[in-house]
This record gives sequence, structure tokens and C-alpha cells, in this order.
Amino acid sequence: MTEPTLVLITRTRPAAETLVARVAELGYEPLECAPFQLEGPARPKEVAEDLAAALPADRVIMTSHEAVRQAVRLVGAESFRRSLVIVPGQGTASIARDEGIANVIFPERHGTSEAMLAMPELRDVEGLDVLILAASGGRGLMGETLERRGAAVERIHVYSRVSCALPDDIDRRIMDASSLVILGASWEAVYGLTSGVGKAARSKLFTGWLVAPSRRVADHAARLGFSRCRVATGAGDDAMLGALESL
Repeated sequence: MTEPTLVLITRTRPAAETLVARVAELGYEPLECAPFQLEGPARPKEVAEDLAAALPADRVIMTSHEAVRQAVRLVGAESFRRSLVIVPGQGTASIARDEGIANVIFPERHGTSEAMLAMPELRDVEGLDVLILAASGGRGLMGETLERRGAAVERIHVYSRVSCALPDDIDRRIMDASSLVILGASWEAVYGLTSGVGKAARSKLFTGWLVAPSRRVADHAARLGFSRCRVATGAGDDAMLGALESL
């Protein structure tokens, strides 16, 4: 009997739990191994005051599920009623609506920063106030692009990534696997995973398949040492699983 493919899931909780279950349903062997966990801001009162002062904005970009949850936790959904809220995809939009944010839109096809920047609502932004809610330490591509387009951009860090230990048996399971796939939730997750395992396990990771959420992440991964990358249409569950099934 053929051993099931080991699928390394780098998404953080709570979203990782759903993805783990769906990977198992497809007949793969899932291993949850996010190299960091998500936490709210260290000084929530100060961040809430900064966020309240920046609202309403013409455009509010919430970059992830956690950005939505933390933003609502800090200032409440009603604070975003007079702003157009833009998120990466359907999954994040569903969470936003569940949290009470009704005026939310997202790219029709790809759940990436590049797809968001291609939306009409973010192409013509000259003279508009744009607020980006994201994690500390994230890339500034979106803000830089919008500033070049003439927007007044403010970025507020509503959560942070905090390093955590990988599973104790991750090296053994990687070395024992007959085939493996990494579902890369982000570049930070891919880099953190490869940095956290031993030398032999890292070498084997580079020979497996990496499902990347964007071309940018795939290009970074190739420079790191991955030889086989498949680009998904975004970081959502359906996009990741679709790319996994196509391998």
C-alpha cells in the first residue's frame, strides 16, 4: 500500500484547523507546522486610539483573517461603516461579514496583494486616504504602490507574528515521508519552516513540492532552494487545495 503524501501546513490557528481537516479528507497526511503564532498588539489601547483617529478612511485594506478580527476587537465593526473595506479573498470577506462589516469587497480571482492592487477601487486613488491594517514586519509593497498612485497611506499594525516551536517530530516525519508537499501560507511561513528544521530535513524539503500563494513567494522560494513550486491562485483553502490536487 502506498504511503500517503505528507502535507506540511504552515497556516496559523485557528484557520489551520479547517485546512488540516480538509487535507486529511482528501487522503493526505497533514502536519500542522506554522513557525509562528498570531497575537494582538502589545499596547492595544494605543493601537485602538491610533486606529480610531485614522477612521473613517476612503479605503481600508485588511490583509488577512487576523487583521479583520483584531481590527474589530480594537474599535468595533461600526467604526468601519463609512469606509470601503478591501480584503484578499472570499474567506476573509466572510469573516469580515460575520464580524459585522458589510461594506467589504475582494478580487474576483486571485487572493494576492497584486490582485488587490489591480482592482478599480485601488487603481485610481489619487487624493484618497488609504488605511492598511496588517501585521508588524510585513512587506510594504502595497503601501509603496498606493503612494506612487497618489494616495495618502497610513499603515497600522493590529497584530504580530510571534515565533513558536515546530512539532518535536517534524524532522523524523519529513525524513520518513515518501513524498511531501508544503502549503506555504506566506513567505514568512515558508522561510520560518525551512529555518526551523535540521539540515537533512531542510535538504529534503527543497526536493518536495511547494504550493505558494503568489508568484512573488514562489520566486523567493526558488532562490532559497526549492526546485518545484506550484503557484496557487491565493492563500485561501480552496486555492491551496486546488493546487495540491493538481500536482
